[in-house]
Amino acid sequence: MVRPQIAIRLPVPLMEKLNAYVKKTGASKTEVMVGALAQYLDFPESIPLSQRVAEMEKRMKELESFVKSKY
Repeated sequence: MVRPQIAIRLPVPLMEKLNAYVKKTGASKTEVMVGALAQYLDFPESIPLSQRVAEMEKRMKELESFVKSKY
């Protein structure tokens, strides 16, 4: 499937944050940008699978922590 391309200019501090996030997570810059736009524009079908899985893992950890604190 052909996907259109866009080019953007980012402030240096934002680009540094993006680079650090990509390095930390192993996600591509495209995945991060698509995920961010999809969330911002309320289009969850376009959020990359890797980002959805990471969010689910985060929520599971929070739930496990909550359950442990109650029992």
